[in-house]
Amino acid sequence: MSANPPRLLATMAAHLPVPRLPVLLFVFLAVHVHVPASHAIPPSLPTIYDGSICSESFRCGGVSISYPFYLTDYGYNYSCGYTDLKIFCQGEGPTGIPVISLGGENYAVQKIFYDTHTIILADSDVFVGGSCPAVSHNVTFDETWLHNTSSNANLTFFFGCHLGDSMTLEFDAYKIKCANFKSPPHAGPGDSFVVMTDEHDRYLEQELARNCSMIVTVPVNHDVLMAASNQQNFRSGGYGDVLRHGFGLEWERATAVGCHQCEESNGRCAYSQHSEFLGCLCHGGKVGNPDCEHIVPATASTATASRKSS
Repeated sequence: MSANPPRLLATMAAHLPVPRLPVLLFVFLAVHVHVPASHAIPPSLPTIYDGSICSESFRCGGVSISYPFYLTDYGYNYSCGYTDLKIFCQGEGPTGIPVISLGGENYAVQKIFYDTHTIILADSDVFVGGSCPAVSHNVTFDETWLHNTSSNANLTFFFGCHLGDSMTLEFDAYKIKCANFKSPPHAGPGDSFVVMTDEHDRYLEQELARNCSMIVTVPVNHDVLMAASNQQNFRSGGYGDVLRHGFGLEWERATAVGCHQCEESNGRCAYSQHSEFLGCLCHGGKVGNPDCEHIVPATASTATASRKSS
């Protein structure tokens, strides 16, 4: 049997269906090899680090600060401490003010109790509003690291309120009565009210919420609040003293496997700014993974760079 002539083969090939698998495979690969920029690879630790960033403690004003808190301004892309516990020291010497940022807002660190894992904070805004400060935001934080303490109570502020004459008289006991009081700029004009947690009832809350443009709830120390609320000047300045006394938050030891092992071996946990555990910072500038029982061998280039920077 003779072979098909070349012209016939060419004609048959021209009418054969074009296989689509390679095209589909190309599309599949194109979709699945794309890595979004938001999932960037976390920074890696050097094998030798500057041990001064894990100093036992440092002072900012009258507050002693140590692990798991850390300074924000040492210029590395990893922390010696828990991600959200970074502190900026505003000023120097005994007048310095330690400041921590939570939810994008700044709070002055008043005290740190390392035995009970408690930090006492006050909103930075309450120190610039005179005797009758106005708080402009709720307190928010990542509960991976921090939790409210049982000693906290709440104060709720209602700003930009427009009540009828009868309601104004009915709610007069809750009205802020400072001559120099200024509500937050974005609250708009109107009266302002402050209500304690124990004073909340459904009618009061609903009516104020319906007739006010802005509501802010903040934690305060319960005992300080109870003592101040019995004073006649509570809504003419006394509440400001309560805000300046601050509120408490508790931190817990990290429970992530890597960090827990690190701390059990007397190391300090290193985190990225996205809360990713990177490794263990150990004594003498050495780095372990995941703990100080497993030291990462120093590379020649890292050792040289470390000597140059020291």
